[in-house]
Amino acid sequence: MLKFGALVSWRLGTRSALRNLSGPGATVIKSEKSDHLKDVTGKDHEFEMSDEKARTGLVAAAFATLNTPESEVKKPSVKSVRLSRTQQLDTLIMKATDINSLLSVAENPIVSRKHALKMVSVLSEWSSSNRVKLSDFEKDPRFLKLCRILARTPASHAMTSLTMAEDLSTVLGITGDDEAARLIGNLSLSQMIKVMKALQQKSRRSTPLLRALSYNITKQPDNIDLKKSADLLFSMVSLNFPDPVLLDRICSEVIKNLPSNIEKPAVVNSILVSLGLLKYRHEEALSALVDWMQTNRAVCRPSDIASAVVTLANVNYVPPNCEGFLEAALLLKEDEMTKALSWLDLVFSLLVLEKAEMHHLTSTLKPEFIDKLLSLGEISIPSRRKLMAIDAYVAAKLPHPPRLPEDISVGVSLVHTKEKALFVQSVMDTFKSLVSADTFLQRDCNSGMGFLYDAEFAVDSKCHPVPLQKAVNNNNVHRIAVLALDYHDMTRRVPVEMGTFRLYTRLLELRGFKVLKVPYTEYNPKDKLVSRVQYVEKQLKELIAL
Repeated sequence: MLKFGALVSWRLGTRSALRNLSGPGATVIKSEKSDHLKDVTGKDHEFEMSDEKARTGLVAAAFATLNTPESEVKKPSVKSVRLSRTQQLDTLIMKATDINSLLSVAENPIVSRKHALKMVSVLSEWSSSNRVKLSDFEKDPRFLKLCRILARTPASHAMTSLTMAEDLSTVLGITGDDEAARLIGNLSLSQMIKVMKALQQKSRRSTPLLRALSYNITKQPDNIDLKKSADLLFSMVSLNFPDPVLLDRICSEVIKNLPSNIEKPAVVNSILVSLGLLKYRHEEALSALVDWMQTNRAVCRPSDIASAVVTLANVNYVPPNCEGFLEAALLLKEDEMTKALSWLDLVFSLLVLEKAEMHHLTSTLKPEFIDKLLSLGEISIPSRRKLMAIDAYVAAKLPHPPRLPEDISVGVSLVHTKEKALFVQSVMDTFKSLVSADTFLQRDCNSGMGFLYDAEFAVDSKCHPVPLQKAVNNNNVHRIAVLALDYHDMTRRVPVEMGTFRLYTRLLELRGFKVLKVPYTEYNPKDKLVSRVQYVEKQLKELIAL
């Protein structure tokens, strides 16, 4: 006997519509509640009421209407009547308990493609769970009518090649995400990626749908080419959905497909940018992408090279054997960038990677460059913080450095997110056991270099606290700056501090501090206080011993 999915596909005369609908991806689709129905001719159709109370209420309402003057009776709008009838059909489908009660809905002349898809999905679910047999309805005229509806396009009644992606978009418009997610398994790889792009374009971050897409795309045996990989990564960035399993699958496909890519730097650039924004430190994939750029330097645009440098700085990673790539990056000129902001991002990233030359850094502090940034509008806070960090580094390295105009740092807010503030609070509570008095510990310190560090204190060689006033210009005292690193401060897959914190550490060291880092991967706020104190004390002793 034909499987249910094969039967539907044969009825529709299509390649992919409702394929394998009898499989585990099939679903029952829920809808809203309603009580009764009239067809488009206005004739009453009798439907069994759910209980005696509902039937009595309907009769009472009808007699009450007879006592109302005709002029006072408001006629519902055509739109509201159509919506009500659609909702009533949804309710009948949802309440159906057997084949006959379900297919009786198909007899109504206002049954739409949406309703047809719902009913076929319900039949598929029943069939796959052995609740009903295919032979019970495969020749039923009402079922054949549903097949004809699903094969019909808005412009023509001819049989056409119908894709499940179209049907899924229909479902997304009328049902809950959980129900739609169960249909994902019936799509092809290309259709799943189209659905992911559609969610991205509509800015619709549906967790059930995204999880279903991620799971089903990951288990697909088909090759995910570079274009599909780039589309998926961009959608994951836009929807803030960094699923690690899917990201690993994509990166593996990228490594496999890169050698066959010829003279197409745009897709490579897109993949690199997305990995940087996702903070995904997949070292093998990053190395392969940079190696491709190094090999194909002739076809790569300056902006491609610059974007790759920004990504490497973001994930704090320098691939091995990338000297040629870095040389190409260092040869880039400001006028090769499409806008001044791109040059600032490149120079800051080179500084993070410890590759920037002094002429790169000083170029961003010149008045004419600041004027270029201002010509685009007010300089954003993140850009100001980058300028402040560059300025601090140059000031520490040159005897008479060019300095950033003071007004650039005015109004730069440095505030932790709520999540980060809670993590920092736990770290500070732990430090109270080591450095209790306020004279020994200063919190929420503004570095003046574009970032906050979470605490400052001083200790002697035996880790005994020293008042901050006595620590200044005292070679026998260790000045300690604390950087608490929560989840958002570290890269994914390989959890290390992001490139910006690598730079902040160097800037604090140039100011004479030893930097004590407390990453969330090693410090758990839920641990007992004694365990947390022991961890911090151990880290402090190791830092002083350096």
